[in-house]
Amino acid sequence: MNLFVPRILGLCAFGILSVFFLLPLAYMVVVSFYKADPMAFYQVAFTFENYQKYFSGFYLNVTLRTLWSTAVSAVIVVSLAFTAMLSIVELSRKWQLFWVILLLSMMCLSEVIVGFAWLILLSESAGIPRLLGALGIWDDPRSLSPSFGAMMIGLVTLGFSVVSLVLYPQIAGRDKSVEEAARTLGTPPYLVPLYVTLPIFMQTLIALTLTMFVYLLGVFVMPVMLGRPSDWTMTVMISDKALGDANLPLGAALAVVMLIITGALLLLSLYVSRKRRV
Repeated sequence: MNLFVPRILGLCAFGILSVFFLLPLAYMVVVSFYKADPMAFYQVAFTFENYQKYFSGFYLNVTLRTLWSTAVSAVIVVSLAFTAMLSIVELSRKWQLFWVILLLSMMCLSEVIVGFAWLILLSESAGIPRLLGALGIWDDPRSLSPSFGAMMIGLVTLGFSVVSLVLYPQIAGRDKSVEEAARTLGTPPYLVPLYVTLPIFMQTLIALTLTMFVYLLGVFVMPVMLGRPSDWTMTVMISDKALGDANLPLGAALAVVMLIITGALLLLSLYVSRKRRV
């Protein structure tokens, strides 16, 4: 009886995983080898034409742009969150509670609301450019979106609250005796976070960066609302081909390739971190 319940729970978990992940993934891989048919979405066949289109050049550039922008935004998110939490945990308990509630409120906002908010703030008519123009700081105010910078701001906003709330209990509960010892031995106070605190949390920060990289890789709304067509990521391209052009096989092939690339990068990162730990 003691072993029966865990086995049933394990089978239920495996069944849910199969229905909602493994079976759709297998179906996507199969469809990626079909031929496109605008009248019926696809025609059952077996061809490598969709994968050949990926390696034609255009989609390779989109992939590199996607990986680069996502990696940069993930590093910025973790860096800002880590720096902010180091400052917040030094505040009084009341102010710490205030910031935690604020971060929880930000995390409850949907991606569409965050994107629309930044779209208004960066617009020429009612946002930051208009304010800077009224203050005389910007002589010729123009809309700051769509642009690559606006898209990056949206991506960073999405991940900031999540990373901050993950880091908060670890940073708040850290052993400060090591930092105090470093100050006693002559380390300048402004260098202690860089030379002492940062190495302590390095493994955690690397894991959070990889998590944010995978999470931001699938973001769709921010590139569409805040980015230019030249800034669009592979997620937008997959949606455009699968839904806009009714080319499900090509969209499935692009998704399969991105899944393979993401998995390979994660395995490589885990291998490098394991060797460094050894």
